Amino acid sequence: MLQWNHEHLHQLISESAPQNVFDLAVHLAQDMEMEFLGLKLRIQLAAQSPKLYLYSNYPVEWIERYQRDEFYKQDAAAARSHASTMPVLWTDDLYREVPLYREQACQHGLRHGWTQSLHDQQHHESQVSVARPIGDVSIAELYDKAGKVQWLCHTLHAIISEHHLARLCPPQPRMSEREIEVLKWSAAGKTAADVACILSLSQSTVNFHIRSVITKTNAANKAGAIAIAMMRGLIDQ
Repeated sequence: MLQWNHEHLHQLISESAPQNVFDLAVHLAQDMEMEFLGLKLRIQLAAQSPKLYLYSNYPVEWIERYQRDEFYKQDAAAARSHASTMPVLWTDDLYREVPLYREQACQHGLRHGWTQSLHDQQHHESQVSVARPIGDVSIAELYDKAGKVQWLCHTLHAIISEHHLARLCPPQPRMSEREIEVLKWSAAGKTAADVACILSLSQSTVNFHIRSVITKTNAANKAGAIAIAMMRGLIDQ
């Protein structure tokens, strides 16, 4: 197995600026004899459309074509990785229904490679792709290098998603244990009177906690506060 450059590895783990982290990851991908590295980060926020962030060292012409011609809608590896965390190997058969996409990608050097995804508990997703223009990826090579690509996927996701989330979601006031309990029972369909009985509280106290969590989550109502709490992993779905 090819070894990673320890200096690049140490720098990546110590870095926090997204572009610097990605640039170091490119060096690690190239240590694995992969010329190209791509990252697609999808951040899902409550009651909002997903936010997409793309990082790659792909040819500029391909990046422009990918966006201009909406090639992302034809990317079979990305579609399959969205539904599975198994590595998706790029093959002609995978792209048999979108031959133009496959042809154009190959012309830009993105012929042989695979895509690896992860989905975290907040429903954010990252897809990491490694590719090269020449040299089939054998099953043996895939098994040999898949663990390193998976590690890259997890590491890039952890560092880069944290960066973007900090800008999308300013720190929120912490909820008390009692507020979370009230939300949990409310999410289970209990009325304020039911929750008051279950938690041995007055109904006015329950309503006070509900108003408090609505304010803390900046939600429009109780249902919105419950949805946001679920997205943050504060209560079970």
